[in-house]
Amino acid sequence: MKRRVILLLPLALWAEEDGLQHSLTKYVTDDGKVRYGALKADLGPLEKYVEKLKSLEEGRMGLADWINAYNALILWSFAKEYPQEKDRLKNPLRRASYFYRRKFVVAGRERSLADIENNSIRKAFREPRIHFAIVCASASCPYLSRRVYRAADLKERLEQDAVRFIEADRNVLVNAAEKTVTVSEIFKWFREDFGGSEKAVLEFLSRYKKTARLNEPGWRVRYSSYDWSINDLP
Repeated sequence: MKRRVILLLPLALWAEEDGLQHSLTKYVTDDGKVRYGALKADLGPLEKYVEKLKSLEEGRMGLADWINAYNALILWSFAKEYPQEKDRLKNPLRRASYFYRRKFVVAGRERSLADIENNSIRKAFREPRIHFAIVCASASCPYLSRRVYRAADLKERLEQDAVRFIEADRNVLVNAAEKTVTVSEIFKWFREDFGGSEKAVLEFLSRYKKTARLNEPGWRVRYSSYDWSINDLP
């Protein structure tokens, strides 16, 4: 009997992610856009995944699990209420209410999305590259991945996400002549995660923009305006 449980456990864990993977594969494009209207008509598989999040054991959830949970909750809630709520992120008060006051049940207790991001992801794992993996449904967010995250290749996936985000001019635009780099406001809001200063942000970016030598003196950081429009593909 014990052998049977051991053999079935990995299959059960993979099965929990099937609903999320189905939605990502079928309704997310290569450039991170989401067909929310079509997903709403086929919400059952994702609904089952969100339901299963309620009964997970928090102590057994790793970083990949939390990233999947965060992305799934946003994907599910936007699709479920589409198109009535597609513009809610544009209003600062409604945006704050959605991320800080709305509650979802994960691992047996009610959690806000901000709580999950700040405590279960950022503080628990201290991994700056998660900011290129978790997606808040806005146009200026990182592209939503079409694959669920798994512990086995998480480091490689996060590195791929970082490269894709930083290589895009919309997120990091280098002006060598003026020695300025215009970056997403993500690097301002979560500066602490990237080392705590603009110098540290430049040092982090220099790992990916090697030809620009951003870690040398004289560079200045500017921030682009964040587009809170929904990452929708009607």
